[in-house]
Amino acid sequence: MGIYLNNNVGVKLATNAAPTTPSVDISSYVTNAVINQIVDELEVTAMGDTAHKFVAGLQSGTFTIDFINDWAASQVNATLSAAFGKTLAVSVITVKGTAVSAENPTYQFSVLVNNLTPIGQGGVAEIATSSLSLTVNSAITVSPSVAF
Repeated sequence: MGIYLNNNVGVKLATNAAPTTPSVDISSYVTNAVINQIVDELEVTAMGDTAHKFVAGLQSGTFTIDFINDWAASQVNATLSAAFGKTLAVSVITVKGTAVSAENPTYQFSVLVNNLTPIGQGGVAEIATSSLSLTVNSAITVSPSVAF
């Protein structure tokens, strides 16, 4: 479990033009980010076993992100809209502005941009926001040395 005392998670997205290199830093727009890692359970129970037995199968996951909308060129909405239906690389760090280390690793993975809320939420005199839950389209790599 993580407790974010400084609320400074960093998030970078790749672009449709360079989908494997996270280069658009959207950290200043992010209000919440959650990486959910999942592994399939494969049953290997044999005759004579007294309980079910399982081994890990393929990984999957979701990346849920809440952000303040910005429609300017090369910002969050433009980046996601251009990549709709495609796979983009993502880089996340727990505490942006602090050195990458075992205590502050980076998370590298790809997401399928399979849903958008281009208008999002917000009423009169409110900040426009969006919330997306994107399907992770690769293994999630945790690194104490890959730069953010």
